[in-house]
Amino acid sequence: MFAPARLTAAKTPPHRRGFSLLELLVVMALLVAIVAIAVPAYRGYVATARDGALLQRLLALRVFQEDVRLRTGSYGSGRYDAAAGVATLSTAIGWEPSGDEDVVYTVTANGGTSWTGTVRDAGGQALCRVFPDNRPCGS
Repeated sequence: MFAPARLTAAKTPPHRRGFSLLELLVVMALLVAIVAIAVPAYRGYVATARDGALLQRLLALRVFQEDVRLRTGSYGSGRYDAAAGVATLSTAIGWEPSGDEDVVYTVTANGGTSWTGTVRDAGGQALCRVFPDNRPCGS
């Protein structure tokens, strides 16, 4: 009978199994490029989210400040730092945050027309706004 011819050209020699060093280096270079682009973008998203959380804390404080102004005719000033045991802001406007032991609030009344609020979290990120316009400090 007729035996089929063996195709030896399609077989991979034993020494060519796996990936070459060059192929692995190309893959590693691609991974490094992707990480180099992704990590700064991720950090930017994290910083934006932290700014948003700090702004929400200031906006909650804003309600109390407006209440104090309606009752007394001026904004209150003070500082709230639970870790240091400072709560002059609580005395001035009757406000005390819950669950913010790692956040420091500083409020300065700028006469009767505006007030400046600064919030700093445990990571050192800070946000400063001038109210009632809700504009960044220094602008």
